Amino acid sequence: MAVDKAIQAQLQRFANAFRDARDRGANEADTVMFVIKFFEEVLGYDSLKGEISKELAIKDRYCDLALKLDGTVRVLVECKAASSRALQEKHIEQAENYASRAGLRWVVLTNGVAWRLYHLSFAETEGIAHDLAFEANLVDETPTNAEALWDKLALLSRESVLEDRLDAYWSQKKALSPAAVVRVLFTEDVLTVIRRELNRTAPARLEIQDVFDAIRDVLSKDALMEAGDIAITRSRKRRHRRKATGIDAAAGQPTIEEVEEEEGDVPDGGTTGVDLAPSAPPTPRATMPP
Repeated sequence: MAVDKAIQAQLQRFANAFRDARDRGANEADTVMFVIKFFEEVLGYDSLKGEISKELAIKDRYCDLALKLDGTVRVLVECKAASSRALQEKHIEQAENYASRAGLRWVVLTNGVAWRLYHLSFAETEGIAHDLAFEANLVDETPTNAEALWDKLALLSRESVLEDRLDAYWSQKKALSPAAVVRVLFTEDVLTVIRRELNRTAPARLEIQDVFDAIRDVLSKDALMEAGDIAITRSRKRRHRRKATGIDAAAGQPTIEEVEEEEGDVPDGGTTGVDLAPSAPPTPRATMPP
C-alpha cells in the first residue's frame, strides 16, 4: 500500500515522539496518552464519539484501551511503558485473559515503539491460543520501510476495522502459512507436475516418492514442524457410473444417465445404489519414511 506524504509525515512525527519517550524513560500512563493520540491522528478514531475507551472493565479486570465501533468493542489494546525495551510474551497472556472474557479475537500489544497484533482462538479442549498476526517497529521502520510498516499498521485503522479487513488478512495469512504451503506441496497432483518437469533432465525416471523425499529435504525444519505429520495426499479419482433418473413414459423404460462422481461419494438417496461400471482398485498410500 502506497503511503502518501501526509501519512508518512505523521508516522515520522510519532516515531520521533515515541523514541524520545523511550529515551527519557516515559511511564505507562504517558505512553497510553501518546498511543491514544496515535489512534486518533493517524488511524482515524474519534475519542469524543467513544471509539477509544480507556481502562475498559471486563469482568472485574481492566484493559488499557479498547477500540469500539458501532457500539461494539472490536480490538483490545494493552500498553506498556515506552521505556520498556522489549515486549515480553507474558504481556500478551494478560491481554488475552481480558479478550477471552469478552470473546474478542484481536489484541494489540504496544509500547508505542514496538507494535504486535495477535489473533486469539478459543477451544474447550485446548484453552486460549494466541498467534502473532504481525509485528512492527515504528521507530526503526518509518525511515527505512514506511510502505511495509503502513501495510501493517493500516490494518488497525478505523476504516479497516469497520470493513473487517483484519479477518480477511488473517484468512490470507493462514492460507499462505508454512503449514498450508507444505500440505499443498505434498499433494499428489502437485508432486506429479514437479516430477514431470524433473524427468525432463533426470537420467532415470523418477517416482513420486523420490520427489516427495527431495522436497522434504529442502524444506526448513520450522516449516516441516509447523505442518506436522506429512504424507503424499492422493487425489480422489473420479469415475463414471450409470444411474436411473426416472421412467420414460413413452417407452416405459428407465431413463439412464451417466454421472461423474468421486470415489467414496454416496449417491443421492444415501445408499450406494447399483454401480453399472466396475470401480477402480484402491491406490496404495505412500507414507513418509521415518
